[in-house]
Amino acid sequence: MGLISDIIEIVKKDKELFLASNVFMFGFFLLGMIVGTAFPGIHDALENLIGQTLQSGTLSPIVETVQSGDIVLGALFIFAWNYFVATILTASLPSLVFPPWILIKFGASSFVAGIVFAGRGGVTVGWLVGTIGTLLLEFEGYVVAIFASMRLLEAAIWPQRFGETSRPKAYVKAIVDNAKLLLAAGAILLVAALYEAAAIILLR
Repeated sequence: MGLISDIIEIVKKDKELFLASNVFMFGFFLLGMIVGTAFPGIHDALENLIGQTLQSGTLSPIVETVQSGDIVLGALFIFAWNYFVATILTASLPSLVFPPWILIKFGASSFVAGIVFAGRGGVTVGWLVGTIGTLLLEFEGYVVAIFASMRLLEAAIWPQRFGETSRPKAYVKAIVDNAKLLLAAGAILLVAALYEAAAIILLR
């Protein structure tokens, strides 16, 4: 319970930054939807590229696992990719050195997702339930990761907000908070992965 209360306290203390992280993530998604609607050719090209990646690229093992009908194993594959690769390895770790990197990484991902989502044909109730639920949960996990990394930048600029006059000391405190928040992001992404796998298998 101590960890949960710490995470809640961190979010409460920096609720404006947390809100801004949400606006950033969902805002780029909305912008992508606008671009995808206005330029259907861009949507088609991206959808084809993603389709090829899912069929024969790095994500193909995840697709094959989910298609086997095993919700738990499929969820674990999805979670491993979304958390360890997309969040930790390619976003949060580089952002320890250059915090704004996470904005570039997730801003681009959200924008692309919006483009692809915009021109989706053959929409069904099942598809909407699965996609929107997954989108909201996954994005919130990424929002927490963005929030964690941007607090590093905050510590470097305004160390007094962390109760320190020294920037290095404030940065170390922010890194400790970052680790706690990334555990929360992982928990959210695990739920998102279970939801996504169940939606794909049960609603297809």
